[in-house]
Amino acid sequence: MSDTAFDTLGAASRLKSAGIKAEQAEAIVEVMGQSVDQLVTAERFDAGIATLRAAIARLLLISMGIIIVANALMMAILGVVLTGAVSL
Repeated sequence: MSDTAFDTLGAASRLKSAGIKAEQAEAIVEVMGQSVDQLVTAERFDAGIATLRAAIARLLLISMGIIIVANALMMAILGVVLTGAVSL
């Protein structure tokens, strides 16, 4: 994530020195500042997506582990039942 600050005063001064009226320069700088804020928000959104993907990957690994253990237990129980090792 980027926490780059946008220098609104410096940008407005540069636009004014280039011949743009003060009101127009301030409006341009305001729009540019909003764009920078939206960019930071998009970066944070992307970081949130990456976090969710990592959580999903962990859940898939845990689920696969549970399935493997359940299958092994089922095979062990089935083996005992089929061999008749336990008498009731």
